[in-house]
Amino acid sequence: MEELAVEVCGQNGAFYTAYVRDIHDEEVTVAFENDWQPERKVPFQDVRLPPTPIDDYEPQEGDEVEALAETNDEPCGWWPCRVKRCKGAFCVVEYLDLEATFKDIIDTGKIRPANKNPPLTKNSFHKCTIDVPEDLRECCRVESNHSEFKRALKLKAASVVYSPELKAIVVISNDEAAVKRAQILSDMHFRSLRTKLMLEARKKEAQHQLETTKAMQRQCLEEFSVREDLMGLAIGSHGANIMQARRIEGVTAIELEEQTCTFKIYGETKEAVQQARSMLEYKQDVVQVPRNLIGRVIGKNGRVIQEMVDKSGVVRVKIEGDNEKEHTVQREEDSSAKDSVPEHVPMIFIGTIEQISNARMLLDYHLAHLKEVEQLRIENLQIAEELRSAGGSGSTYFPPPRERRYSTDYSTDNTESTSRGRGQVYGRGRGRGGSRGRGQGR
Repeated sequence: MEELAVEVCGQNGAFYTAYVRDIHDEEVTVAFENDWQPERKVPFQDVRLPPTPIDDYEPQEGDEVEALAETNDEPCGWWPCRVKRCKGAFCVVEYLDLEATFKDIIDTGKIRPANKNPPLTKNSFHKCTIDVPEDLRECCRVESNHSEFKRALKLKAASVVYSPELKAIVVISNDEAAVKRAQILSDMHFRSLRTKLMLEARKKEAQHQLETTKAMQRQCLEEFSVREDLMGLAIGSHGANIMQARRIEGVTAIELEEQTCTFKIYGETKEAVQQARSMLEYKQDVVQVPRNLIGRVIGKNGRVIQEMVDKSGVVRVKIEGDNEKEHTVQREEDSSAKDSVPEHVPMIFIGTIEQISNARMLLDYHLAHLKEVEQLRIENLQIAEELRSAGGSGSTYFPPPRERRYSTDYSTDNTESTSRGRGQVYGRGRGRGGSRGRGQGR
């Protein structure tokens, strides 16, 4: 649909194409073609409608016509003139209403009959104002959003624009029935705009997700799963662990699929995503400790095992007792006797892979030390026995290891009874179920 075009008379007498934006009591607001002048109000007497186009118009000598010409500082306008002579595709014309006589050679394609339309009046057009809901005002500023609305009105020429001052759509036409139809159609037009805005927002969001997904596919990815009962440790209090991992330089996104307890870490470098993974990947590891050494692994008042917890950073260490109703790990079985005591006691570490690795290193070293000390003690006892057999005094004294010198709580006999009771938990006070020092396992 065409806009509501008019011609505005300039101070030089030429008429310039413009488009109606609003109608007032004594003036009309117009916007000039190509915006060569700002939108402004013009008196009705200076505005007229364009003439009906005439195909294949051939000017004759003496005709009063209008020629499309331009001056140095203004665009093309229609100037009143008279044809003086015609030759081929050109005419010599003399401009009218000028102080001095001025002639020019004009292409016949830029000459039309003189426009006889009278100046506009307030009754030349019909106007209606449609208030726009607040949520649609920004959308209504875009003129193209009213294209379907204009087509539905079935107008040859009309103006449908949004007025920020009135916060309304202004419809102007020379057809009164069309203006009434605009009021009838307004509610449906607003619903259509809301639907369009919603779909455009979804489209924009989907495009953003698509671009993000493609960008992530081009980046480094680490994907891993965490046991459901360890998810609280991995996420951290109020998501603190995830937020801390996201702050690592080079990490672009961290996704969590809660149903499968799966983490996906995206980053610019392999080192960045691996560092984030090391902070979030919590596991459980089991080490079988010889029963005769379990007391000395724990230490007096839990001193040794607590030192391992503090230095390694593991969240929790649990030593399972034989009498627990439910075992976290599968127990050793002796096929020779159902009631026999297993030779090893499970020690369970809970923490990140790095923390568990550190804890195992400390435990392995301590076990190796205890076995070496025990072997030396046995050798010393054997030497003492040989001395007695050889006729010696037999009073040679070999003190027990330091761990056993001041306490009998973790002797071999007492240890066996201790490990066969309920389990013990040592932790750093982190996560669910963690505690500082030694406590009873759940």
